[in-house]
Amino acid sequence: MKIYFADENIKAIISTYLKELKKLDFSDDFERSRAGFLALVLGSMVRDCEDWDVNSQFNIHHISEQLTSNLDKNYRESLDAANINLIFVLAFRFYSEFQLYTAHDSTGPYDAIRIFAKENLERFPKKLSDHINYTLYDMPSAILKFMMSGQDFGIMREFLKSKEIAAQHKKLWDDELIKKKGEVDKLREALEKYKIGFNFVALYAGFNELGRQKKVEIRWARTFMLMIGFTIPLIMAYSLYHFVNKTYAFASINELVIFIPAFAITLVMLYYFRVSLANYNSIRAQLMQIELRKSLCQFIQDYSKYSSEISKENAGLLSKFEDIIFSNIMTSEEKIPSTFDGLEQIATLIKAVKVK
Repeated sequence: MKIYFADENIKAIISTYLKELKKLDFSDDFERSRAGFLALVLGSMVRDCEDWDVNSQFNIHHISEQLTSNLDKNYRESLDAANINLIFVLAFRFYSEFQLYTAHDSTGPYDAIRIFAKENLERFPKKLSDHINYTLYDMPSAILKFMMSGQDFGIMREFLKSKEIAAQHKKLWDDELIKKKGEVDKLREALEKYKIGFNFVALYAGFNELGRQKKVEIRWARTFMLMIGFTIPLIMAYSLYHFVNKTYAFASINELVIFIPAFAITLVMLYYFRVSLANYNSIRAQLMQIELRKSLCQFIQDYSKYSSEISKENAGLLSKFEDIIFSNIMTSEEKIPSTFDGLEQIATLIKAVKVK
């Protein structure tokens, strides 16, 4: 932006010319009105010099030197009508451009000056009247062309072009973000599934280890039970074999007491067979419970979400399902007798035989 009115030398020239203008006496209304309007515009140029620099770059570029030379030349001599007419037309040009950047309701005295210039065209010389017509009708389009070809407008056009390119890039980025968001949502769903799968992994691992131990226990319990189960028939067969083949000659029935040890051993073995069978059934029940809990760990999180959603619509829909799923596999277990209980029963039996 070119600085003109804010220059101290220009301000001094305008101020001096304005003082000389105010000293003059005019004979008719045209001259008085012309001088009054001119004084008003020149006074504004001095007071609001910075605004005039910003809002009249077109005429500063084209006629500022002409205005300066005519203002500076004539106040030292005598101010004649020709000079005042020229200064008025040049000031009118500046004022017309200045008003283009002013709000419509803040035009001030411009309308009055404009009407004065149009109505008194014949009072001005032909060259100056052409200047007035140019100012009124052609100068606005010339100012627009000047602005569009200027560096500032070029920067604005580059900005608008960059803005359009940025808008295109933004659209591409938005589309890419939407696409990426869809991919992220899919990954999130996949991760949610993995979370469900691994959420109870530690608990599942604990049950799995416990189940492995119980499988070892049930193998040993089965082996022990089968050993006892095979031993009892062998003892009974051995005793029966000797009885049938009369290996011993029995003088009296009291001699049958020799079968008491075999009979006692058979009873003990029967008792321990019962204990081992109960223990086997208990371990098998525990193993089934462990397998149930391992299965529950695999679906419990999805079930909690599903039940919370469906319960809002029908609170009792899943009650029977839950009763079946969460109930025990075996409703009751027989009390496993201890070893000492078995010994007490055998001792009682032996006492009964001795009494007889």
